[in-house]
Amino acid sequence: MKRILCCVLFLFARIYSENITVIGIGKLGLCFALCLEKAGYQVLGVDLSKAYIDSLNDKTFHSHEPWLTEYLRDSRQFRATTSLEEGLAFSDLCFIFVPTNHLKGPDPYDPIALTELFRKIYSFGISNKHLVIGSTIPPGYIRNCALPEIKNCPGITISYNPEFIAQGQIIEGLRAPDMVLIGEALRANGDAIEAIYRKLCTNTPSIERMSVESAEIAKMALNCFVTAKITYANLIGDIADETPGADKAAILRAIGKDSRVGLKYFKAGYGYGGPCFPRDNRALAAYASSIGMNTLPLEATDRTNRWHAEYMAKKMIAQGLEEYCFEDVCYKSFCAVPIIEESQKLAVAKKIAESGKTVTIIDSQEILEKVREEFGELFRYRERQ
Repeated sequence: MKRILCCVLFLFARIYSENITVIGIGKLGLCFALCLEKAGYQVLGVDLSKAYIDSLNDKTFHSHEPWLTEYLRDSRQFRATTSLEEGLAFSDLCFIFVPTNHLKGPDPYDPIALTELFRKIYSFGISNKHLVIGSTIPPGYIRNCALPEIKNCPGITISYNPEFIAQGQIIEGLRAPDMVLIGEALRANGDAIEAIYRKLCTNTPSIERMSVESAEIAKMALNCFVTAKITYANLIGDIADETPGADKAAILRAIGKDSRVGLKYFKAGYGYGGPCFPRDNRALAAYASSIGMNTLPLEATDRTNRWHAEYMAKKMIAQGLEEYCFEDVCYKSFCAVPIIEESQKLAVAKKIAESGKTVTIIDSQEILEKVREEFGELFRYRERQ
């Protein structure tokens, strides 16, 4: 019996290893698809825009994301299509990276597009497919929302395999992660996903396998721990700034040398921002509240992060400068991609400008256009030379 099971699992993994479909090939999905191709897989990407798909297939697409353009140019076993039906027929293993972010409104994540995708999958009457969600989803989504949409499709499983990457370092993060998180629908599903990462990764990451529900919580909880660490470091730095003779860098360096703390993400500076950290913090707090749990630590992190921006603005205003200049205003320093979402530098700059001071933003033309689109003429703008 054991030998038969091993043979079944071997065939299961072998079928998966030949072809892989990636549904949703935006920033993250395309990088993931090309990393799979780089690792030797036959990959079919699925997305909505024909013009975008054509630019991928004729390799005219260009991205600021490091290595993405080169990976696309060198690819031989990747192609893209607008046909979801073709994608589902191409492989029994489909990774899904449909956007779930909701930039405006009260909900940090809006999985409606993902739910609509499962309804479309159901309409094709498919069977015996392993679907793997890579998009960030709120805890409980797979059990309460995704599975009911495909409950009458025989042999369909849904696992969760979120990525821990940063814009501007996506391919680096995919190829050499610290940890791979797998929320497996079945043990065989987890085996197949783990085998893919063992081949895809250039390092030997820790593979953490667990239930789907556990993985949904773990994804957000890890990011929330990092935001708490950043916020705590900034709070200690602010306390040091108000204490004559105290050196915040020395204090945080000493604390970080303790193995229980660590130096990573533990230094004073601007608060956290970007498309993931703030949203994950609020989303986990919303979920915790919905099940009657204490959300004070999560709320405190979010509030303290905003307070830190106010503190920095007041300290700068007190300098009494004629002009305040802010450079490199993406959501994190030295970011290779033009993302200003919840940039803490811009949050500080906004507070200073609203106090009546002259504030100049200095950056690339592309970034300046994004800032002007969001803030209008609140700032002065100067292109970085």
